Amino acid sequence: MPVRWEIEAQLQELKGYIKSLRKEDRMHFEILYSDVKKHISSMSYANPLNPVELMQWSAILEIRKDIRKIKNEINRLICEQE
Repeated sequence: MPVRWEIEAQLQELKGYIKSLRKEDRMHFEILYSDVKKHISSMSYANPLNPVELMQWSAILEIRKDIRKIKNEINRLICEQE
């Protein structure tokens, strides 16, 4: 099975888990789910033994990008204050 299909299957298997989460947690998980899907094309080149690992790395990458944006905004606000 191509890696892309394996990853899609893994994401589909999580739908029951997502539905069982509290509303606030579900919202955050759905954002994470969406972030992981942004990287499916890249993941297909890795041909991993365990596609879940790549899904985790994709989620970490998106979180890291969000942190960087927040830091940049904080620095911009600090500079405006000076």
